[in-house]
Amino acid sequence: MTKTIPSPSGGAQLLDRAVILLDLVADGRVEGVTLKELTARSGLNTATCHRILNTLVGHKLLARDDRKRCYRLGARMTIYGARAARGPGIVSRCEIALTRLRRRTGDTVHLMARFNHDSVCLDRRDGECVVPTLTGSIGGSVPLGAGPGSISMLAFLDEDEQDFIIRANLERYAPYRSLTPDKVRRLLADTRERGYAVDVGELIPGIAGVAMPIITDGEKPGASLGFTLLCAKLAPGVIEQYAALLREEIDAIVGQ
Repeated sequence: MTKTIPSPSGGAQLLDRAVILLDLVADGRVEGVTLKELTARSGLNTATCHRILNTLVGHKLLARDDRKRCYRLGARMTIYGARAARGPGIVSRCEIALTRLRRRTGDTVHLMARFNHDSVCLDRRDGECVVPTLTGSIGGSVPLGAGPGSISMLAFLDEDEQDFIIRANLERYAPYRSLTPDKVRRLLADTRERGYAVDVGELIPGIAGVAMPIITDGEKPGASLGFTLLCAKLAPGVIEQYAALLREEIDAIVGQ
């Protein structure tokens, strides 16, 4: 279906065109929409459409898959959606848990959410010691399969869906240390067995992570809570202790 573009001029016209392209991508397939399709459906010429799309990608409102030459909604849209949903939304429901976990451990704690093939940081509380994380700050994202937060969600999806996501993210794993599809699958199996995901300095030297999915009865995991801490803090039993803290908070969140 072709979208009708209003006819104001200047900045208003540009904004209208950007919104229409966002709508078309949001209405498109999960794997994304091509430039050719967006040009045809929007009525814009190719150069104008491409220019606006590049701007939206630059602001993380859209994401571009260069291999498939498709566009899909970007990480920032997840953040906007989460903030719009404050009240009953997942960010609001987890605020107290994040604060309490940080206070009880002194370590960085974060809320991740699944968005298409990505894991996006929706909220976080920095610990007493500033540590590097894969996502950086709120709004940062990684491909599902990279890092404990995303592994913990991916592990509890159906196997067919896991395989589809791993194949889709295959080339995106390259920047992460020693991360291969086979290793992702081993991590998924380990996570399903223990109930939470663990990384001990494999992705970022000296930095550990523990994460657990937030699963409501009858639903697929759409979010996770996790810690990032120094490997030097991992005395015997610490990982299990942190997993127990996560379980306690997640049970309270799901029971709200």
